[in-house]
Amino acid sequence: MLKDLFMGLSQNQLLNSAAKKYGLKLGAQNVVAGTNIEETIKSIKELNSHGISCTVDNLGEFVYEKEEATEAKEQILKVIEAIHENNVDAHISLKPTQLGLDIDYTFCLNNLEEIVEKASKYNIHVNIDMEDNSHLQPSFDLLDELSRNYDNVGTVIQAYFYRAEEDIQKYKNFRLRIVKG
Repeated sequence: MLKDLFMGLSQNQLLNSAAKKYGLKLGAQNVVAGTNIEETIKSIKELNSHGISCTVDNLGEFVYEKEEATEAKEQILKVIEAIHENNVDAHISLKPTQLGLDIDYTFCLNNLEEIVEKASKYNIHVNIDMEDNSHLQPSFDLLDELSRNYDNVGTVIQAYFYRAEEDIQKYKNFRLRIVKG
């Protein structure tokens, strides 16, 4: 029951907006590598100097406006370019709802394809994050479509889903990240 409550809260537009505006002031700065690309690259370089590879996740999900999804895509494309230009050891992690899954499946797929294409040119891995249960199958469908043309995509398997074992078998040749949920 608590899980459902927190999932509902995570999809609340008012709360998401407040988190974007005030999150760093409320403690998120401890886990955020930077508020702009320059800060993020600096953090990645520091972590790389200690032998740590990084995942870059442009925070935000449950986007309901095309303009916001397009803006997120453009930001991610800039991050990919910065990873390449700075020759840092990092890959990208994406949330389909941030790129328009709740707006239109094809719109989201086109955004993802543009990102994966650019990342592919630079040999940068792209991980598709999993979100709540209602987005699970559409996210796997996106992965299936992208993997037809690109080999630099992987995903997350949430172990608490009953289908997790089956998904691990199905995607065993992909780069996977297994999480509790």
